Amino acid sequence: LEEERARMSFANPVQSPHTGTTGLNPTATLTAWEAGWNVTNAIQGIFVLGLPFALVQSGYLGLVLLVLSAWVCNHTGRILVTCLYEEEQSGGSGSVSKVRVRHSYQDIVEACCKGLWPNCPGLGGWMVNVAQVIELLMTCTLYLVVSTSLLSDSLSGMDVPRSVCSLVSLMFLLPCLLLTDLRPVSTLSLLCSLAHILISLLVMLYCLSRASSWSWSCLSLSVDPEDFLVSVGVIIFSYTSQIFLPPLEGSMEDRGQFNAMLAWTHGAACIMKTMFSLLAVLTWGAETSEVITDNLPSDLQPLVNLSLLAKALLSYPLPFYSAAEILQTCLLGG
Repeated sequence: LEEERARMSFANPVQSPHTGTTGLNPTATLTAWEAGWNVTNAIQGIFVLGLPFALVQSGYLGLVLLVLSAWVCNHTGRILVTCLYEEEQSGGSGSVSKVRVRHSYQDIVEACCKGLWPNCPGLGGWMVNVAQVIELLMTCTLYLVVSTSLLSDSLSGMDVPRSVCSLVSLMFLLPCLLLTDLRPVSTLSLLCSLAHILISLLVMLYCLSRASSWSWSCLSLSVDPEDFLVSVGVIIFSYTSQIFLPPLEGSMEDRGQFNAMLAWTHGAACIMKTMFSLLAVLTWGAETSEVITDNLPSDLQPLVNLSLLAKALLSYPLPFYSAAEILQTCLLGG
């Protein structure tokens, strides 16, 4: 434990949120709200548009899974952050507090796998970092592809080549290279969340306008096992934010608010996703498309597509910054 403290730059005596006392972080940059917008950006991604189709495939079990996945991902996020801490007994009082002695998943894996590979003590940490970078870069690539597709669809009447749309999207994303801390990323995540709220409201208001034609017939308790497994993957993936949690928690001004922040972000996401998916399924039933925007009327699609374009572009900075931070730590040593 003492060796780890000497090695970790984040090994300052800031208590864990699990001790019941609050410790202020002198090196912090984020409030609980700013950290929450980043988590919301991660769990309210553009993949939410596929949830109604997943609900059609999974029936009433899908509704249960939407709620259960929110609780599980919230709980596992807390557990993973707890692994960044070690217990320490205070002086003569005998009270036990938790002190942050690790700052990344690499540190957690190296602590867990100590002694397993004597000749390569850092192998486990490198494997985790490679997996994280691959996931983050694939997410960045996906957002770029989605942005290009949405921009091309929005300019379909002008016959703009797809390669030009891809270049324009890339130009919008180049300023991400200038990001140096999480505070501007949080601002962009806030704007991304506002774009998501606008999209959700547009779709849900349209569904409410067709309430007279709603039908529960497409939801059932019996589902095809193969379709259900695909739906499980879509629903669970829509809640994943764990990859961003260690740096977010480490950057919070008051780490004692981390658990509450994680709870309200996942709770709000659960309510929004359940309402969004259920209203869409009641409206379109078995005709629900894999991407729900394809079901919208032609006069509403341009506005939704432009909002989705803004959301895709504003979603990009968070995974890009996280990937750059991991690469900088691994290759440049901090």
